[in-house]
Amino acid sequence: MALLEVKDLRVGFKTDDGYVNAVNGLSYSVDSGSTLGIVGESGSGKSVNALTIMRLIPIPPGRIEAGTITLRGQNLLIKSEPEMRRIRGKDIAMIFQDPMTSLNPVLTVGDQISEAVQLHLKLNKKDALVKTVDMLRVVRIPLPEKRVKEYPHQLSGGMRQRIMIAMALSCDPDVLIADEPTTALDVTIQAQIIDLMNEMQARLGSAIILITHDLGVVAETCQNVLVMYAGNMVEYGSATQIFAEPRHPYTMGLLSSLPRLDQKDQTRLVPIEGQPPNMLRLPKGCTFAPRCKYRMPICDQPVPLYDFGDGHTARCFLYDARTEGERTLKVETRPQVPNSVAAVPEAAK
Repeated sequence: MALLEVKDLRVGFKTDDGYVNAVNGLSYSVDSGSTLGIVGESGSGKSVNALTIMRLIPIPPGRIEAGTITLRGQNLLIKSEPEMRRIRGKDIAMIFQDPMTSLNPVLTVGDQISEAVQLHLKLNKKDALVKTVDMLRVVRIPLPEKRVKEYPHQLSGGMRQRIMIAMALSCDPDVLIADEPTTALDVTIQAQIIDLMNEMQARLGSAIILITHDLGVVAETCQNVLVMYAGNMVEYGSATQIFAEPRHPYTMGLLSSLPRLDQKDQTRLVPIEGQPPNMLRLPKGCTFAPRCKYRMPICDQPVPLYDFGDGHTARCFLYDARTEGERTLKVETRPQVPNSVAAVPEAAK
């Protein structure tokens, strides 16, 4: 059984302009000791998915319409708020995107870490402070005995991110959600943060959900990759499958828009044309169709998942037997279509 499993999750928000479907039927799972990378453009629903797992979606205006989120077989969506407070930080922890807005500016970083330690580990104030200093040392913050008494504004961006990691890992969580943990950090600090997360995972055996725009970080750290677009998964597979044999045109577009050090003759990047869809008025059928160079009339219908074996799936009619004739009319750079591809039954999503 997977440690964390999300099934058919649907989340929306009521706005002045109408109802926004932020997450539309998302399903995936994460095992202990593994890292799942979730990638996609801004607005694809990555962070909403993470906040829903933590039950931090503001209700109202947000609303969890359907689905289940199970941790070790327990559905988190039916837990009361007091029960979730006991789960947050101890069983599931989150590194937020911007530590400066996530940390309390009027409390020392030591007080903020100690609060979680006292609550979940039932330590007294003195022992909690010792644990806090140890955690700062673990995340390689110099002079931890001094830093524990400092405020967030006194620390650099890299140190604040390390503080967030120390806080998230202080109670040895089973699942760590990292929402853009390397955003706005220079390359050297990014590498140190990723190495630190890998070390913590090796020590604790935690499952990590890494939300990022950086496909280089995904390739280096993740065993599995989930590609999101317009609130749902368009492709899922191992990192090797996603980078070596991408199946969905959107995934191919993401990879084609990156510079390649192994291609000396590459003179320009290939952008994905168009804009992400308006989440208030999503297209019928495939949400990527308006931007897709392989678009066909059948793309206006709901798209099933197609299974390529070994856990690799994608939502695209290019792999449907009904489109064989239309595929032959496409350009020669079309995706290579395997001889036998089966659609995943709706009940198995």
